[in-house]
Amino acid sequence: MKKILLVASNAFLEARRDRVLYSLALFALIMILSSLVFSTISAEQYNKIVKDFGLTAISLFGILISIFLGTSLVYKEIEKKTVYNIFSKPIERYEFIIGKYLGLALTILVITVSMCLILFFVVLYAELPRTKFIEYYYGGHYFLEFFLAIYFEYLEFLIVIGVAIVLSSFTTPILAILLTFLFISIGRFSADIMLLAEEIQSPLVLLFSKIIYIAIPNLDKFNIRSEAVYGGNISLQLVFNTTVYALIYVCIFLLLSILIFQKKEFK
Repeated sequence: MKKILLVASNAFLEARRDRVLYSLALFALIMILSSLVFSTISAEQYNKIVKDFGLTAISLFGILISIFLGTSLVYKEIEKKTVYNIFSKPIERYEFIIGKYLGLALTILVITVSMCLILFFVVLYAELPRTKFIEYYYGGHYFLEFFLAIYFEYLEFLIVIGVAIVLSSFTTPILAILLTFLFISIGRFSADIMLLAEEIQSPLVLLFSKIIYIAIPNLDKFNIRSEAVYGGNISLQLVFNTTVYALIYVCIFLLLSILIFQKKEFK
């Protein structure tokens, strides 16, 4: 465990030095703050715009950061041949993969919490002067739902990191980025793919769609932005089930990464 934590801390420090990280984080900050400007367009919809636009910005840039860092973190070690120095020490390959994942997960957590706090203060700035209007028009502030929406988005980031590390274990960063985007696109619309397959009524298409539905997590499960804006029933059971759902896929992707990395020959 000590070796895993050492790799994780090194991965965290390495990710902090990545210029892509700061560029995307800065752009995310600008997007969140700009939601205040867009909110002036409609007096009745300003709360929806501030929250929904801000949460969408966090989701978008969190995914981008997860992809760009996840697809390059392991590949950089291989490309720079620093992996030889690492494995010359008493460290197993599975410890290396798990450590890299945990380090990147911690990096994304720090970024997500930072963006969450920034957006929350933006929301407070927008809502507090209009508390009576918010309670009348929207029925409440839904701050708990807001934080749960951020938490669900972070669970999605954890899955994306897992996919990115799997792909970066056997291909180039550019191809890994493209494949990860494809994975996310399918994951966002996996439920729609199943509905379309049922409409077509072809056994072969339905079987193929079911395989995709099971193999690729339904990322739409992590989108509860409408509940954060308009309120809704987010039960503890839903939070628990979604957390377990995400962790199962994270474990699967980590296992795949370890299996691929164990068989990989470094020349």
